[in-house]
Amino acid sequence: MAIAEWIEKDGLLIEPRMTAQGIRHAFTTRKTGSMKSPELRKATAEKLGMTAPLTLKQVHGVEILDADPVNAGKEGDGWLISKPGITAAVYTADCVPLFLWSDDGKAAGVFHAGWRGTEKKMAQAAVAAFRDRLGIPASRLNAATGAHINSCCFKVGEEFTKIFPASVLSRRGDALYMDLDAETRRQLVEAGVAADKIGAPAPCTACHADDYFSYRRDKQDARLLALLTIA
Repeated sequence: MAIAEWIEKDGLLIEPRMTAQGIRHAFTTRKTGSMKSPELRKATAEKLGMTAPLTLKQVHGVEILDADPVNAGKEGDGWLISKPGITAAVYTADCVPLFLWSDDGKAAGVFHAGWRGTEKKMAQAAVAAFRDRLGIPASRLNAATGAHINSCCFKVGEEFTKIFPASVLSRRGDALYMDLDAETRRQLVEAGVAADKIGAPAPCTACHADDYFSYRRDKQDARLLALLTIA
């Protein structure tokens, strides 16, 4: 069975497998505008039939909070949702937006991981949160990554050879590049998520200036948003 790819609808990216399981979600694009605006976040969520999304003070770590209004604005880089009616979201602008959800669609999570979060193994921390807090094993999880900087554009320093496996690094001339998507997948599979339950690679934010914000390309404080809620 072919792995589903993201599709665009009204300036938003939608993952067909999540839609099929009744999980309301989206990944915004440049057409939607910068999600640093609370009014725009709320309007975008309402267009999808969601409540105003909870957001975090993201710190490039692996702290995962339960999706509850009392946790809004706290430091963290991921949300775990097990109750209906609550919308949670993470910002990105080149980093990986990771979605995980259970086979029955009754639990889901959204997580932010740049290279620092990936070094700290955010993908595996997310899988562990489902297991430890909700009793959901990795074998019952599905995953998808939204648009982020791809290996075509993510030039890194030589110190990355001491941090990440050679399989996710490549050289072009004298330059070294990292594949964040490949490393996220590797971590998910190592944590027990089946490879055929991880979605297709997402577009590169840095390559597609008309479609996505990219901090590395633009050096501007504009943000994309990955948001979701369960029915």
